[in-house]
Amino acid sequence: MPQPQILPLEFEATGVRNHPVYERLFNPEFRFARFNPLEPQPIGLLDKSLRAAITARKEPLTNQPLTYILTDCTAEEATEWVRQQTTSNSTFLHTIENAAAVTAWLFAERSQQNRQWQHGVFMEVAGSGVLITGASGIGKSELALELLSRGHRLIADDAPYFIRGHQGIEGHCPDNIKDLLEVRGLGIINVRSLFGDNALKPHKNLRLLIELYAADHKNIHADDRLRGERGQIMICQEMIPLFRLPVAPGRNIAVFVETVVRQHNLERTGNDSTSPGRIPIA
Repeated sequence: MPQPQILPLEFEATGVRNHPVYERLFNPEFRFARFNPLEPQPIGLLDKSLRAAITARKEPLTNQPLTYILTDCTAEEATEWVRQQTTSNSTFLHTIENAAAVTAWLFAERSQQNRQWQHGVFMEVAGSGVLITGASGIGKSELALELLSRGHRLIADDAPYFIRGHQGIEGHCPDNIKDLLEVRGLGIINVRSLFGDNALKPHKNLRLLIELYAADHKNIHADDRLRGERGQIMICQEMIPLFRLPVAPGRNIAVFVETVVRQHNLERTGNDSTSPGRIPIA
């Protein structure tokens, strides 16, 4: 019968972090929670009260969770407690920190290690998280300013970062550029001061990516004229729908973006009464 692994839970960056168990700790695919035998998660936290209850009821531990974290526990206490349990190949990590501290640390570490930075403006448009990208000078920030004036909300300008959470890909703003939007000809403006608190949102799930590009109607295929230029892009190991939108003088791109997002929302909820993908943008 394989022996359980008993390791210290290191909060600092030491050599023990090279152990494969840490890859599991920081992988958002593996959920963690206070251990519940009726609904075990891949990573289960065992505090003193839970360990006492398990010992009193003499309930054997199972292979799920794959990793147990023993909080409020010294190395000697961990070794003695694990020795008393019926275990197989689970891994046991021990720490003298309490469960709240371990939970906060795991959330912070996962966010830091699984961040993916993207160039563009991340906004909430018609209730959906939309990343607007495109070449430098194409008009992303000017578009963001127009969308703000139409009641939509800014999350991050220029350098949003994304993490994979339990509810999807979540976008955030770095602390050093919060509330700020850089617009050519205006410089850096404070969105909160100009538009109020409701013009900003701290984070949002990413639903759609819109790429702006300079229009060249000669190179737009007939199918693209009928249904729009669509694709997908990988962000945080998940495919995100992509819509390419041509930019040309005289076109109200803010209205086009609103239309694309609202159409996408209809398609996501299954309420679209038009043919799939039919967005008249020409």
